[in-house]
Amino acid sequence: MAIRSTVALVKEAQLKHTKLGAGIVLNMIKHRSGVTGEVQELLKGFDVPLMNTIVHDRVSFTRSPMTGGVLSGEDSKAKEEITALAEEIVNYITM
Repeated sequence: MAIRSTVALVKEAQLKHTKLGAGIVLNMIKHRSGVTGEVQELLKGFDVPLMNTIVHDRVSFTRSPMTGGVLSGEDSKAKEEITALAEEIVNYITM
């Protein structure tokens, strides 16, 4: 998993910049994937917090550069996921 090397880079950067925050976001997740729970459990073992918001694999995300973005589109679930992720990140960095 590429996440191991990414976490190592984050930890190295945090040694130099002690206020640097980081979190893991599950994205491009297939609906009803049985693997998601297993991956979440595995990622909890890393020394980087796992965000609660999950961003699913949606056509609206793929099309967003052509349609003016997810927030201006019609996919309400995509809007909810991105909004929830933004709120979670803001809450995390303002703690």
